[in-house]
Amino acid sequence: MIDPVDGLTRPLPVHSESPIRQHFVSADSRHTALLTRDLFGDWIVMQAWSSKRNRRGGGKTHAVDNFDAGLAALASIAKIRRQRGYQLVD
Repeated sequence: MIDPVDGLTRPLPVHSESPIRQHFVSADSRHTALLTRDLFGDWIVMQAWSSKRNRRGGGKTHAVDNFDAGLAALASIAKIRRQRGYQLVD
C-alpha cells in the first residue's frame, strides 16, 4: 500500500480472523497448509498432502503461540515446498 503522505510503500497490516490457506501442487502431489483457530481459540497450523498417482496422503496439525508465529510457520512451509518443486496456486 502506498502511503499518500510520503509516497513510500508500507506493508499492509495482516491481522485476520479468517483462515489463511496455501495450496501447492507438483507433478505428482498436492500439499495444503492452513493457519486457523481451533475450537479453543488457539492458533494452529494444519497441513494435508496427497498423491496424484495413488490414494495415499496424510496430514498433521500443530499449535503455534500466536498469529505471527503461524505466519512464520506458513512461510517456512512455503520455502520447503518451493525447494521441492511445488508451485503455489490460488
